Amino acid sequence: MNSMEKSRGNLLLEFFSEEIPAMMQLNSEIQLQNLFVKSLTKRNIAFESFKTFSGPRHLSIIIKSIELEQKDQEIEKRGPRFDANQKAIDGFLKSNQLKIGETIIKETNNGKFYFHSQIIKGQKTYEILPEIISEIINGFVWPKSQRWANTDLKWARPLRNIVLLLNDDVVRGKVEIGKNVFLNFTNFTFPHRYSDKKIVINKIENYEQLLEENFVILDRNKRLDKIINDTSSLLDKGKLKLVNDKSLLEEVVGLVEYPNILIGSISNEFMKLPREVLSTAMRVHQKYFSITDKENNLNSKFLFVANSIKEKNRDFRVIEGNERVLKARLSDASYFFENDIANTFENWNEKLKHVLFYESLGSLHDKIIRMANISKIFAKEFGVKSELAKQAAILSKADLVSEIVMEFPELQGIMGGHYAKIKNEHKEVTKAIFEHYKPKGVSDDLPETKLGSLLSMVDKIDTLVGFFSIDKKPTGSKDPFALRRNSFSIVQILINFKINLSLNELFEPSLNEYGCSSQSIKRNLIDFMIDKLKYVFSYKKNRMDVVNSVLNTKFINDIPIKIISSRIHSMSKFTENNDFKIFLANYKRINNILKSEKFSNDAVLQVNTKVFDTIEEQNIYNLSKSFSKEIFKKGICEKSQDILINYLIKMNEPISLFFDNVIVNHIDHKVRINRLNLLKNLHNSISKFSIFEFIED
Repeated sequence: MNSMEKSRGNLLLEFFSEEIPAMMQLNSEIQLQNLFVKSLTKRNIAFESFKTFSGPRHLSIIIKSIELEQKDQEIEKRGPRFDANQKAIDGFLKSNQLKIGETIIKETNNGKFYFHSQIIKGQKTYEILPEIISEIINGFVWPKSQRWANTDLKWARPLRNIVLLLNDDVVRGKVEIGKNVFLNFTNFTFPHRYSDKKIVINKIENYEQLLEENFVILDRNKRLDKIINDTSSLLDKGKLKLVNDKSLLEEVVGLVEYPNILIGSISNEFMKLPREVLSTAMRVHQKYFSITDKENNLNSKFLFVANSIKEKNRDFRVIEGNERVLKARLSDASYFFENDIANTFENWNEKLKHVLFYESLGSLHDKIIRMANISKIFAKEFGVKSELAKQAAILSKADLVSEIVMEFPELQGIMGGHYAKIKNEHKEVTKAIFEHYKPKGVSDDLPETKLGSLLSMVDKIDTLVGFFSIDKKPTGSKDPFALRRNSFSIVQILINFKINLSLNELFEPSLNEYGCSSQSIKRNLIDFMIDKLKYVFSYKKNRMDVVNSVLNTKFINDIPIKIISSRIHSMSKFTENNDFKIFLANYKRINNILKSEKFSNDAVLQVNTKVFDTIEEQNIYNLSKSFSKEIFKKGICEKSQDILINYLIKMNEPISLFFDNVIVNHIDHKVRINRLNLLKNLHNSISKFSIFEFIED
């Protein structure tokens, strides 16, 4: 290997297998990169950069400027102590095949010891690579894997070929994948599925281009760009646009080696189906994209990405075949839809009595009854009619036993809304059912209507309380019932619609529905929600110290969520205000004085005004009393939070004068305790608004 005598070179490794599922590919790139870098670092082999590729059948990495030889290593072994018995010294020399003259004596923190230094000559990189590749292959972790034929190796799909080149030369070696079953390293790979010829790679720098010439685009970003660009040029001609579907696009990128964008037609007989049924049937089973016109109306065409080389006659046959398959799918959907239209909500709800929500939590019918009862209680806070709230809850889960939703679970709620509309239910009810599964995450869209938001919140509260009541709350990273997601959704709805409900009020009706009087469960639910409030407020770009200062107040459970939100917003505005900073400094000075004293956190302490001998003491006493009254009157008024903060700022002068003119640590014990009690009561009064020591300077 003459070309390997240079100090550095380039390396190519490719695993060629049968089709790896699309959703595993990106992670396989990351794993390949991490495993290779770890193996090289462990063996003291440096490199400059790397690039990874993944597709249905090709997973590869190119490493630039890799060292062609390991660095020499000096290994130092410590022997026995200098004054050890001769037997110990002889044992050390014998086990390391040394003479006494080949050792040195070194002083350490623990005394003098014999040492021996040995230089381990670095191996050639090509000699170590077979071991590294075997380590990488066996280090892969796949979500699902399989063995095949006589192999012991577990891989996502059967591994057929391994390319390993160093400085354009094939590395001699092999990897054992089973008992007496090996894959030898090669310098050839395979093109697009249309051909089974071998492609010999003579130069690593030509690898990517060589495969592209043979209709395999290795770089997933290039495949994505080709799909987007070819789609745009096709649709722009007809003034059409693709329905945005990022997750489907990412999946399709992993299904094709050479994207070929084709457009088919939907039979007119199916265009009467609801838009969501058409889109879901195409998306879920066939990986087709929906197309709309410029008014966002669903078009009778669909777009799909074929893994084929563009050729007019073949494309025509491929389109024809896909149209035929889609027709069969939509015929089934149409049949289900017609059957559902002929059914009734009463019949579906009767079926819900035999569908278990969860063991110990009753049936789905029990759930909608609970939801209906809670909805009536909260209807006023959302500004909706209680009769409509009850009706929306009663009809909300009926579609779960409809034929369309049994086939396409993604359409739950959506189909319920359509069926409610067909059955001439109230417009607000149909819309609420349609959107009550929203939001499905922190970044998802919220329901648009008040009734939809109420129904969504009540549904999620019932689920949350139910699972907490049977001790199925999330633990660690495990959350099998998506309770964290549910609680995020509840918080977002409460904040977005400025609902005048506290955490105590939020759970009480549902706990009553479950017949649960445990204060411990209620406490757990509230703590769980406070944690989610913190996350959502920080997600909305609020300062975490401000969020913590408000959410740690003693009576936070009784403060309506809209007031909490307003208070955090107001305090965030004031954090850069100089007068507010002076107030913070004064508050923290009071807090530091009180820290050294043994006060009960929230005790209201007796202050004897007859002991006052300064006007400043009387002023502080008056401040404490008046602010307690102000927060009682205005604390739960959304628009009064700025007023209360300004009231706190007005305390700056009297507090400063107090510290300038009053000695807290007075020689007279009675006076000293009275002044400390005075400060403690002021501190307690202020802390009803926020725990300001959480706020950073």
